[in-house]
Amino acid sequence: MKNEIERRIEDILKLLADPTRRKIINFLSTDSMNPQELAEKLNISRPAVEKHLKLLLANYICERTVEPFPTPRYVYYVSSPGQELIDTITSAAILFFQSMDGIVSAEIDVLERDFVLGRINRAEYDTRKPMLMEKQKELEALQLTRIWVEEAKKVIDEYQEEQE
Repeated sequence: MKNEIERRIEDILKLLADPTRRKIINFLSTDSMNPQELAEKLNISRPAVEKHLKLLLANYICERTVEPFPTPRYVYYVSSPGQELIDTITSAAILFFQSMDGIVSAEIDVLERDFVLGRINRAEYDTRKPMLMEKQKELEALQLTRIWVEEAKKVIDEYQEEQE
């Protein structure tokens, strides 16, 4: 059982590792689209999009329905389980980044304490401090991005509720 679960997790992570598939998921999480629309947005061929969609369908990330008008065609969207997976991964990543922020802050505190107490020399302090500060800035930028994304989702949800 455990090997099967590990294999499925590995399959999902490989699936989501592809930047084109992540872009497709991103587009489909906000609006249903047909392969031609996705191909135009991604600037890749329709057959390439269809290969990605086939994988996403096979792994239950996306679903499709037939749009009958003006001519019958498939329209794809992110499935409920797919959206739950994306939300869960996003939440886990946020927790990870928050933990990393705490670790980096603690490393900076230890570095400064060690320098003040004379446990490390100025050269080591001057070498390590900028690297830690850069890591901290990157993590802060990720946190700001997360906040902006959450606010954008709220605005979209509010707009969709108003339209209904």
